[in-house]
Amino acid sequence: MYDSFRRDGVWPEFDRVDRQLLRAAKVDVAQVAAQIPPDLMATDGPRGVPPRGHDRMRLTVAGIACCEGGREDLDLFFHALRWMAQHEARHYPEPGKTSVKVTRAMLAKALRIPARDAVRLRRLSVLLRDERWGSVGSWRSTDDQDWSVNVGRDVRYFRRVRSTDDFIAATTAWLEPVTVATPAADLPGAASPQSPAEHGSYVDERVFDLVRQSDGARWDCTKLLALLRELDDNYRAGNAYAAHALLRAVMDHIPPLFGETTFAPVANNHPWGKTDGRYMKRLVHFRDQADDVMHRQISRTPCVLTMEDMPARAAVNRFLLGCVSKLA
Repeated sequence: MYDSFRRDGVWPEFDRVDRQLLRAAKVDVAQVAAQIPPDLMATDGPRGVPPRGHDRMRLTVAGIACCEGGREDLDLFFHALRWMAQHEARHYPEPGKTSVKVTRAMLAKALRIPARDAVRLRRLSVLLRDERWGSVGSWRSTDDQDWSVNVGRDVRYFRRVRSTDDFIAATTAWLEPVTVATPAADLPGAASPQSPAEHGSYVDERVFDLVRQSDGARWDCTKLLALLRELDDNYRAGNAYAAHALLRAVMDHIPPLFGETTFAPVANNHPWGKTDGRYMKRLVHFRDQADDVMHRQISRTPCVLTMEDMPARAAVNRFLLGCVSKLA
């Protein structure tokens, strides 16, 4: 099946596979297909019913990973998902739309696929069409040279996919049902406010992308990117002291971007705007709070700081966007 797909860029029909294997190896394909797990192979026919006639027989991502040469197609597929996640985060949909259009030409350029490699692009288009990863609406295609896909916000689940396991985990996270959390006070023996399950992303992924794109233009962002990643990781994990210390480190790291040496002039002198200016004042006060974490020594009284004392996510991300404007 995969050899046929690799050669032609389309999955073969049951009749073709059945005749070929029956003649070459006396294999009853319908019987064998019934024994292949559905996470490795799918057909156009109803689930549980053996394929027949013109039913397409295709391998899933996990199935392709079992085949010789499959890694090349999967690497290209995962690269395309990561690029589209970044592209969707950087662009606004057209008026009245909730998705961003990505064309064959855009992907070929972004992934550096030569125009002459039409079969490789055709295989990519098939994987993008058949797999579930956050596309919106129907697949748009007139021929192999002109196809496009509408990319929705859910592609963000796949922004770090680099392996089959990553892809399966991202798909599971995307498709699992969303539940409304019950207030902890209502649950007997509920987890503490610092439970990792209660904390999502702190630094917006689009901010990471913008800092990465600006790295090296005028400023070296290696340390800034590392601090932001560690801040986000510790916030997600509910590590209150580490999150406090890392946010303080970010605030102390960036003043030269604004021509300053400390954070207070950054907050007070930069034209942030009315709402963002209020955010910055909260961050100025947070430095004292971070000092509590960094410098209060052990005593007989308990420390009362928790994750709930971290500044609002909106304030931190607006501050970081201000930094991005100075990086270019």
